[in-house]
Amino acid sequence: MLDDIEQQIIKDFPITLNKIYLNNGSIAPLSVPSIKSITDFLIKYSELGPDSEDISNYMEKMIEETRLRIKHLINCNAIEVSFTQSTTQGLNFVANSIDWKKGDIIILRGGRHEHYANYFPWLYIAKRKKLKIKVLKIDQNGFFDIDELEELAKLKESKLLVLSHVLYNNGSIIPVEEAGKIAKENDLLYCIDAAQSVGSINVDVKKIECNFMAFPSFKWICGPLGIGIFYCSEKSKDTLIPDSIGGESGKIISDNSVVHKDIPQKFETGFRNYPGLAGLESSIRYILRTGMSKIISKNLKTSSILRNELLKINGIDIHGIENEKLRNSIVSFSSSKIESNLLKEKLEKEGIIMAERDLLNGKKIIRASPHFFNNEEEIMKTIKIIKNILQQM
Repeated sequence: MLDDIEQQIIKDFPITLNKIYLNNGSIAPLSVPSIKSITDFLIKYSELGPDSEDISNYMEKMIEETRLRIKHLINCNAIEVSFTQSTTQGLNFVANSIDWKKGDIIILRGGRHEHYANYFPWLYIAKRKKLKIKVLKIDQNGFFDIDELEELAKLKESKLLVLSHVLYNNGSIIPVEEAGKIAKENDLLYCIDAAQSVGSINVDVKKIECNFMAFPSFKWICGPLGIGIFYCSEKSKDTLIPDSIGGESGKIISDNSVVHKDIPQKFETGFRNYPGLAGLESSIRYILRTGMSKIISKNLKTSSILRNELLKINGIDIHGIENEKLRNSIVSFSSSKIESNLLKEKLEKEGIIMAERDLLNGKKIIRASPHFFNNEEEIMKTIKIIKNILQQM
């Protein structure tokens, strides 16, 4: 039996009316309040005048409010929050803005086991700047040996450590706080891809002690597409020199000389996605009002039911660590009776949305990523349909 708060959450996410949406690790749906915030902004923008002082003041207030929401979400200072178009853009800020020296080392986890948004930028800059990539070896769940990290961190050429907080394919929560201590002890710059963590688990940049972090609006925060968040710690702001500049991010200091403004504007060259910002502010407000502790508890309960019921089905293999303290709500599985892409397609025809992803050595799996608007009834219906599909194979 759903309580009043759970019933209201379901009403706020219209997708629950016609689909069982278990693909929040890719793109999460918008809530009605977030949709309304976007349309309210566009109406106000049109009524007040796109370039009026009234709308300029309104947008400035909205920007500052959104920075404050993110401050509370990840425990940072508001000025450390810049707006981007995506996680990828934020990670590329780091890759392209560090003053690299030939032979500098970038430490990565897992190589091609990593999400490409957190892999390609480092390969690309390494080739351009003649840098070295050192890859931490991983086990079947994506975890690395902390002793190996300590050894690599001690190399005098080591410059940057890059980790995903939560793995996109199986939900493993990487020990970023422990790694952060090692990075700090060895004077390494430290960058986090938080695409799968912010909004799904607690994230505290002060505890992680990272210099940089990037994450999107459109995954676990349930915000709109086309906007992302880039965190740059105040102590690290001079470490990055962006390769772009404009009226929003630069200032003239003489007739023929221009410099970057201070953070957060330093990384916001040409930012214009104010409708997206309105949706993002509303989405984070919704997450904070609901409460991360409640969201985490609900997600773990739902994912545990899904995981346990899948384990009862003959021919289903679960991929990922069993300890729920070391994973978010992602549940990855495959079947010996049907190819993962075909199973995904059959589920979609039944109105159940999941994703196909790769594991280590290219193994194809189905990834379910339930969020706080999902419930036990949906999970049990999903299990019933999976059983029916497999019985027909």
